[in-house]
Amino acid sequence: MQVDINKKRYPNRSYDALRNIHVAFPAGCTTLIIGTSGAGKSTLIKCMIGMSSFDGKITDYNREDIAYIPQHPALNQNETARAAIYWSALFSRLYRGSHELNNAVQHHVQTMGLQSVQNSEIHNLSGGQRQRVSIAKELIRGKNIIIADEIDTGLDCGVSRDLVTKLCDITHRTGKTTIIISHNIVNIELYDRVVVLAKGSDKTGGIAYAGSPAYIRGFFEVNNYVDILTKINASDEGGMGQADYFIGKFDSLRSRR
Repeated sequence: MQVDINKKRYPNRSYDALRNIHVAFPAGCTTLIIGTSGAGKSTLIKCMIGMSSFDGKITDYNREDIAYIPQHPALNQNETARAAIYWSALFSRLYRGSHELNNAVQHHVQTMGLQSVQNSEIHNLSGGQRQRVSIAKELIRGKNIIIADEIDTGLDCGVSRDLVTKLCDITHRTGKTTIIISHNIVNIELYDRVVVLAKGSDKTGGIAYAGSPAYIRGFFEVNNYVDILTKINASDEGGMGQADYFIGKFDSLRSRR
């Protein structure tokens, strides 16, 4: 999936929400998107899933092949975890007969580690378990591009890490394209690629980094991952105000490739 957004501007604004966004999301890889507040993470996702128009194009993908998992998925609180996954599979019309359908449901229950709670109603599940149900509901529909928006918000570090690890394992095993937007950067090393969005001094979001997590600390000249956002946050938001510098630094590196 290749995303090329020359610019995105909302009608009621005098500045671009995004500019010069050129990034690939390879199949079989997990990509983490992080960024400062107002850098355009949500706007980027809206462009990718077809909810917002922009100047540019997205290639090497089929929009119908995208599964979008929001931060707060719509789940029927009174049905069981298994029933939620079952109905998603049934409506997908991918499975022939009850035997194939039930096998698929059980496979995805096991894949997401929901065996012990599959017969529990959604309102009795923890936040992490609900997110696993929402992911299973999308995976069982056979989509090859998974876009998950802040799915680990409110989860403790251990639950968040386990959830990301499962998605990485599924991605590598199935060859799907998985894109996760998150504020949680302590799990950076679990991902294959990282995209950092930053809001420049002109209020426009741009790419401050895109590549392997192995080189991200060196690029931002930090020892700890948490210091990355501190460097690119605006000074009036408690940061060091270096967004323009790192956007320019990344543009310079990209132009030499």
